[in-house]
Amino acid sequence: MIDDPAQWLQFVAGDAYDPARACQAADGFAVSNDAEVEGCSTTTLGFKVKVRSSASVGSSLLPGMEDQRAVATAVAVIEPRCQFYPPEPTEEPEPLPTPPAEPEEEEPEPIRGLVCDGNPWDIDPEDPVLPDVGDLFHVRLTGDDE
Repeated sequence: MIDDPAQWLQFVAGDAYDPARACQAADGFAVSNDAEVEGCSTTTLGFKVKVRSSASVGSSLLPGMEDQRAVATAVAVIEPRCQFYPPEPTEEPEPLPTPPAEPEEEEPEPIRGLVCDGNPWDIDPEDPVLPDVGDLFHVRLTGDDE
């Protein structure tokens, strides 16, 4: 994946995420906030999640609401922060291989073309240091009508 420009294009556009894993992450966030996910689905913007609190609202100003649980729905909008510009193909034909006297190990070229918020990333394919998810994407929560 790391040396395939087509996969980088999909990844930075947000087209390579796994909806099941995103919904599992939503479950984890809900549990850590004493709630449970009632629904999780993909949208054209990102993910729509509906959660219900595990505890009731308790005593309130409105009689008869003591046993009700809070429900909230939001859409997590995923906005790419990066672009990937694949390298231009070389027009020079590859020379025919001649058997070398001793096999030489060529060091792979760094992967270039990833630009996040105007900052280029050069990635060493032998020891890749990749941007954090927060460098790659901005996620914002909206109401469910966006």
